[in-house]
Amino acid sequence: MTNLFKFMNVFVKVYFLLKKRVLMKSIKKIGENFSFDPKSEIVSPHYLEIGDNVFIGSNAYISADISIGNNVMMGPSLTILGGDHFFAVKGKYQRFLYPKERENVKKIYLEDDIWIGANVTLFGGVTIGAGSVIGACSVVIKSLPPFTVCVGHICKPIKKIFSDEDLKEHLQILGLKEDRIDEIINRRNFELTTWSIQNIKSVDNTNIYWETLEDE
Repeated sequence: MTNLFKFMNVFVKVYFLLKKRVLMKSIKKIGENFSFDPKSEIVSPHYLEIGDNVFIGSNAYISADISIGNNVMMGPSLTILGGDHFFAVKGKYQRFLYPKERENVKKIYLEDDIWIGANVTLFGGVTIGAGSVIGACSVVIKSLPPFTVCVGHICKPIKKIFSDEDLKEHLQILGLKEDRIDEIINRRNFELTTWSIQNIKSVDNTNIYWETLEDE
């Protein structure tokens, strides 16, 4: 029994290693330092574009045309769905609708420096703006502004990440050009108005972060 257990353990490890290698070769575009759990399911890897320093947590399910930027982190049990199954067809059971073309696929864009929490679901056609944080168990059906904290069963912005002044300083430190910085700040403020959200609080954990490092 012990030998059988060891054999099965080795077999499973080899299976997932081979699965990961096949997926990596099938992905349309991969940047440097990409990490994901081979237990995750990527249905259409040839429609997946991935930037540098991207991490996808365990047990993800991805079935979408998706472009992922640089420095993006995703928690466990992420679900990304880029299309809808056909329904409401006379004379057909929904279970047996098989169109010739891919079904209602809408591309998803995840910009740079995003953190997506555990058990988040993303639907087709959305863009998550650079620098945003998506809270655990959120359901994203509408595009979200850059540098915002967003949560909810219909995910929406609840806080800015940095005030406009501090965001400008942050992006300058990261080396972005002034026109790109202005574009991000103006876009955030405009997109917040489309949510009928104004004057929300901003969060800045800079001092807390450096204090924790000093305590070590």
